[in-house]
Amino acid sequence: MVKTKCPKVERLHFYSDGPATQYKQKGNFYFLSTEPFRLGFKELTWNFFEASHGKGAPDGIGGTLKRSADRIVRLGEDVPDAITLFKKLKRLESTVELFFVSEEEVEAKTEVPALTPIKGTMRMHQVISVLPGHIKYRDISCFCQRQDGPLDCACFDLKVATVNGVPVTPPNQNEETPWRPAAVDSTHIGGWCVIKYDDDVYPGIIMDVEGDSIQVKCMHRNGVNKYFWPRPREDVSWYAEEQLICLIPEPKALNKRSERPT
Repeated sequence: MVKTKCPKVERLHFYSDGPATQYKQKGNFYFLSTEPFRLGFKELTWNFFEASHGKGAPDGIGGTLKRSADRIVRLGEDVPDAITLFKKLKRLESTVELFFVSEEEVEAKTEVPALTPIKGTMRMHQVISVLPGHIKYRDISCFCQRQDGPLDCACFDLKVATVNGVPVTPPNQNEETPWRPAAVDSTHIGGWCVIKYDDDVYPGIIMDVEGDSIQVKCMHRNGVNKYFWPRPREDVSWYAEEQLICLIPEPKALNKRSERPT
């Protein structure tokens, strides 16, 4: 509808309350980071108000339609199904534009891939998507650079995440840039990371993930920014997720014994 009436619009802003079963959940994050791009939009934000319900324009429209439906029934007309109600409401003189979505269309849209939960969902108040399948989010909405173009300013500890279980390289960073994911899960197994232990850091490979713990096979230091695999016994241990500093590309081999993280 927006693209039909205003075809030049490329940016969307949504405002709503934050019910966990409707808007503030991974399914909605998936759709808001995919469907608008298919329709031709280039970026969007979804902003959640503080706890409130029934006070916004959508709730007022819903109330108006319910009263109209009650009036139709009181006049003795039968409303056996959704399509009948839709047709009867369309006949009324109203500025509310109605669309009918069939059961088949709903079922098709609910067939989504396995989604990765986003940590801190209940605290977030702004979700941003400027790249299909990827979102950025923070606890407080911010539009400080809106006039200059960017929606994803770094204010209020902006985080990046993927909703479809595929590791994501944040926009404005290339694959060679270390970065810290919003959450570590099974999709990161086999990837390289840097772990902090006893105030020192060690590169290693993620072997397993269970809840908030990650199993990492670590290298040992062999000079300034040089590391090696210990032999014959490997250094494999479990670490708390907060000990993970960042993800990194595979280190470059200096010689047969040592490697250097990039």
